[in-house]
Amino acid sequence: MHPNVVALTGSPGTGKSTLASRLKEHGLSVITVEEIARDVNALSQSETGIEVETSKLVHWAWDGGEDCIIDGHLSHHCSIDAIIVLRCHPSELRQRLGHRDGYDIKKIESNVEWELLSGVWSDIITLHPQARVIEFDTTNEQVSLQSILDFISNHDASKSVQESIADSIDWIGTGNVAESI
Repeated sequence: MHPNVVALTGSPGTGKSTLASRLKEHGLSVITVEEIARDVNALSQSETGIEVETSKLVHWAWDGGEDCIIDGHLSHHCSIDAIIVLRCHPSELRQRLGHRDGYDIKKIESNVEWELLSGVWSDIITLHPQARVIEFDTTNEQVSLQSILDFISNHDASKSVQESIADSIDWIGTGNVAESI
């Protein structure tokens, strides 16, 4: 059986890098989207900063013998077998991003809107409808490392993106979003 390549994705501020560090400490191979983008010559400089040409990310291939986690909000643009989606309530996400360097109000609002609209699910249903997926709400709690390890190793118990999208987190549908964002 070939090693799994797993995208760890979600809006900025949902906890991807924190979880990736925990997975790395546990012995899993973790690579960032930035490293992959460098490898496939997908980085360019623009007026607003460094940009990633996502269409090139699919050309990267993992050559390791063990499972690999790709850390980054664009990781689902790579060639992958499975996806871990981290989500955070928009009002909490706004607070988290407000404490980050380099996040002006426009960038914060753009990311909060992306989260509110489940933008990552729009991407993954288009790019990887058959990939295995698991979603976690990181608003108030840390993701269980054991849940992640079980997901990576247990192919049969996982649903595809196509099978899971109807059950994905819907911040608008909860009804308590308007007054809190």
